[in-house]
Amino acid sequence: MISRKAARMSQQLSRCVATLTRLSSEHESFFHYNSGRWLYNERQQLAAREVQFNVDALKQVAASAAGAKRCVSMVKSNEGSFNRIFTLKFDNGSEVIAKIPCPLVTPQHICTASEVATMEYARTILGLPIPKVLDWSARADGTSVGVEYILMEKIEGVELSHRYKNFREEGINFVYQVNSIEQSFVSRRFSQIGSLYFKEDVEPALQARPLYAEGEGVDDASERFRIGPYVDWSVWRGARADLALDRGPWSDALSFVQAIINIQQAWLKRFAPVRSANDVFSFSGLDTSPDIHVRLLDQVLALTPYLLPPDNLSFPVLWHTDLHGGNIMIKAEGAPDITGIIDWQGMSVAPLFIQCVYPKFVKYTGDDRIVLPPGLKLPELPPDFDQYSEDEQTFIKGQYRLAIFYKSYEASIAYNGPHQLAIHGYPDSDIDHLKVFVGSSSRTWFDGAHHLFQYLLEVEENWDEIAPGTAFPVCWHKQDIEQHYRDYARLEVYDDCASRLMNELQIEGNGWVSNERYGEVRAKCDELQRSWDVDKNGGPFPFQDGAPFDILS
Repeated sequence: MISRKAARMSQQLSRCVATLTRLSSEHESFFHYNSGRWLYNERQQLAAREVQFNVDALKQVAASAAGAKRCVSMVKSNEGSFNRIFTLKFDNGSEVIAKIPCPLVTPQHICTASEVATMEYARTILGLPIPKVLDWSARADGTSVGVEYILMEKIEGVELSHRYKNFREEGINFVYQVNSIEQSFVSRRFSQIGSLYFKEDVEPALQARPLYAEGEGVDDASERFRIGPYVDWSVWRGARADLALDRGPWSDALSFVQAIINIQQAWLKRFAPVRSANDVFSFSGLDTSPDIHVRLLDQVLALTPYLLPPDNLSFPVLWHTDLHGGNIMIKAEGAPDITGIIDWQGMSVAPLFIQCVYPKFVKYTGDDRIVLPPGLKLPELPPDFDQYSEDEQTFIKGQYRLAIFYKSYEASIAYNGPHQLAIHGYPDSDIDHLKVFVGSSSRTWFDGAHHLFQYLLEVEENWDEIAPGTAFPVCWHKQDIEQHYRDYARLEVYDDCASRLMNELQIEGNGWVSNERYGEVRAKCDELQRSWDVDKNGGPFPFQDGAPFDILS
């Protein structure tokens, strides 16, 4: 017969085992991506986002950073493709945000070091509302946590996306706030193109170079920060991280563009597999061999010197190029004052014409019935507005407000942003094509070479405006051009069908869908695949295992 003491011990042991099991289960969710599902290539997508670390060690270093004795709760508050965010609460009432990079971030050491330095520069030198970093480690093997991490203060407020569509007149003042922040980005010209680091985190040769361009003077940052290697994902993605190539810093825009293209060419030569002509995802004859992509990129290199804008539009600046509704924090109520700008991962110092982009939240892509006139004129309601139902009128009015905010942002550029105005007013045939080349050159194997070839042909069409009196430096065989146009017409149909399919399924890039909708969308996707007409739609069903996806290509 079991004694009472033994019975109590057995009960206590059972409770301990249950607690450990529960904690282990909770910790497991910390390591894996579970905020959504993918309709295709899901196994690879999940593996690319798995990250193991010592949870107890993270709690301990965070408690120390918060001036507390122990962590009383830790929850995963957000996660994306590149990082996992946790909110930790402590026994002294404080809260800390922990950010841990996922394996897609490479190399994690310099990406973490640059992100911390960039945040510190933006907060202390530019005076922007940035979370203060409390502790960080850029060396996984140098911390008990087992991974790189950043601990920062928690910013009060809510994401802009929670309030933006409900703005009235305050929305106009808000876009002025954002443009005022953007003006601070052009207040300093840097000496090189690359990424920001603390001076001690770059090699001695880079420490000897000045932070700012000649004539910019000195400030509190001059001896504290330096420009080092470029951390944008485009030059490190997948197996590119294994290539020992020039990743900056660079002294000028031409060297920057050439290096990006050289990295893609090196990846194509070493890692891109030769595709079978029977590969259903070989979009055109241009896609069967990496050598074809390399040759097209050689042609981009030949055109680049002619497309570069003048120095006053090419100088190196820091910019937050991902200002969407989730990266701007504002007050939860009342005037929408900005309380924080977050997610500086991968933000770099690059030529102004590359950096100067419209904030994603403000760009109007809504209802086609709203007319957006050129220049500083206000948008217009549909001429038949009165004929719509009351519910439809309410919807259109909401879209109209968003269009007004967009035009208000353009007005703020016209009056307060001379550099932005100059960029957006520069000849489209020059700067837009160059931006396309920079953005697409590292993605040719994923996007298909037909897009790049089409851009090259468009440059040729505009060549007399781009370089008057200069012979076009690239030539093609007539049969290649004829074949391209035949392929391109089919592929435009395919891209349009794939886009309409995405809209019908209401999914995001690479087939991502929320957990709540997955079952419904999975069933609908399977049904649509069964009825998909390859010939009519210009290609294979796009959302199936084996389809290209950007993290590997």
